[in-house]
Amino acid sequence: MRDHARIALVAVLLAGSTVAAFAGSPPAPGGPPESRVEILALEWFERMRTGQIDRTQLTAGYSAQLTDAAVQAMSRYLKEHAYGSSPTGAQVLRTRASGEQTFYVVKLAFPRGDAASLLLGFNSDGKITGISLMSMAGD
Repeated sequence: MRDHARIALVAVLLAGSTVAAFAGSPPAPGGPPESRVEILALEWFERMRTGQIDRTQLTAGYSAQLTDAAVQAMSRYLKEHAYGSSPTGAQVLRTRASGEQTFYVVKLAFPRGDAASLLLGFNSDGKITGISLMSMAGD
């Protein structure tokens, strides 16, 4: 049952374009540098963990698809799976451009030794088109 809930939640998060809950300015057109993506991934994860996101950094389409209920469900999921502590680091593993979007796979490391992978997408204006929790090792 837990896998069905996770799949449904990931589908909601993947359905549009990305979630932004980051401080600072949005990435520059053409994709942000990898170091900026790593910082944004850490900030996003913290905000998603607490259920507090900043919709101004999302594309209109993604913001509309990412309901408050979906944000709260992700927050509960992260807490239920003992991801109550903040990640200790982030590393961009892959970058791919497709049309007007740039996608990044980012590995987050946690204090207890496990990791999570995030997929982050940005449009050419630097707005987030989607964020998806791809996997959580140790889950």
